[in-house]
Amino acid sequence: MRQLAIQSRSQDPVSQSCHDEVTGLATRRHAEQLLASLLARAAEQGTKVAVVHIDIDRLKEINHSLGRSMGDACLRLVAQRVIGVIDHKGSVSRLDSDEVMAVLADVTTLETVIPIIERLLERTRQPIELSGRTLFASCCIGLALYPDHGGTVTELMRHANLARRRAQARGSMQYCVFSQDLLDDGPDRIALRCELSGALARGEMELRYRPLLCARSGQVVAVSAQPRWCSPRFGVLEAAQWLPAARENDQLCEICPWVLASACRHARSWYEAGSGLRVVVGVPAEGLVGNVLVESVRAALEESSLPAGLLEIELTEGGLMQDPDHACKVLERLKAIGVRLSIDGFGRGHSILGHLSLFPIDTLKLDALFIDDCLDNPRRQAIIRSVISMAHELGVHVAASGVCSRQQVDFLREQGCDLLQGSLWSRMEYSDPST
Repeated sequence: MRQLAIQSRSQDPVSQSCHDEVTGLATRRHAEQLLASLLARAAEQGTKVAVVHIDIDRLKEINHSLGRSMGDACLRLVAQRVIGVIDHKGSVSRLDSDEVMAVLADVTTLETVIPIIERLLERTRQPIELSGRTLFASCCIGLALYPDHGGTVTELMRHANLARRRAQARGSMQYCVFSQDLLDDGPDRIALRCELSGALARGEMELRYRPLLCARSGQVVAVSAQPRWCSPRFGVLEAAQWLPAARENDQLCEICPWVLASACRHARSWYEAGSGLRVVVGVPAEGLVGNVLVESVRAALEESSLPAGLLEIELTEGGLMQDPDHACKVLERLKAIGVRLSIDGFGRGHSILGHLSLFPIDTLKLDALFIDDCLDNPRRQAIIRSVISMAHELGVHVAASGVCSRQQVDFLREQGCDLLQGSLWSRMEYSDPST
């Protein structure tokens, strides 16, 4: 089947209307027409068709921080990479600002598609060089197969999108194959977005605090502030369940400062009661855009009168590596204020090793991925030992997330891990609705 690749624009208005102006990819309407014809052919021949929904991570952040022209250039390069992987095996189209769809015809089994999905994840995570900058993108992918997961264009595109949302909820560079349980997977997205738009003003947000313990003494040394939405309609939702909707609503610019200010006020009350507990506040990738984070931290500390050393700002690898040079400047400004800095989910996303010595951080938090089977997996054990040794050489503490057993505690303590967090101490978590 002919590849719908990036091409020079024809002067024919009809031809132009079939292709996206930014990427040159087929438009949604044209892609739907092509998919309909492929389904009809597959029904006659008894073959399968794969619909692959691709969401490009962090494209919105690039648009916000570096401008639309840079974002469009990044999108074009990512689209070229997708086409390079799909090649002659299928077609590629643009669905939305940061969403792309690939269609693979004449598929025999699901197993033949998975290697292509894995190559897409690997190819799109490679660094992008643009205007003297090194940018990092990646993608999350949802997959639906005809006739296994639907019989019409609408069903297959919807089911691939549902699978993509599940993949995105797991983190960056993930994929998910559609299954029936996704049809009942949480509240309707549109209704959720509508309800979330006024949740903060209605006082429906609360912070839940999770303890962080010293590996050697077992004492609680810090608490991590986790925002939750207590919705009258949908129940209590953790951040992972509503964060994508908050991004779509552009609400992070109001929710993140609220979390920071509320956590600082609570920490101040603990400080006045004689506690030296630090409060840890996570910041999504969007928080590093411009100088908003620095000003929000300064304002929260001034309003609460909390000593700066009792606040720890936790960032992600993906957020830092979106624009390492800018991130380094932001971290240096935060460090000058006196707050502590940590990196969450270390080892799961884009490698930060090349920039680790440049970032003035205090703590690396190992992703739960490494802790889950560390007792039975020698490779995981080797990675944990190496990270701890490297971090200590740099004067950086190491925290482990996802700890769920005493055996894991003993192992991590033996390796020199400094801090521990996980479900083992869930009974010590508490919520503070008085925010």
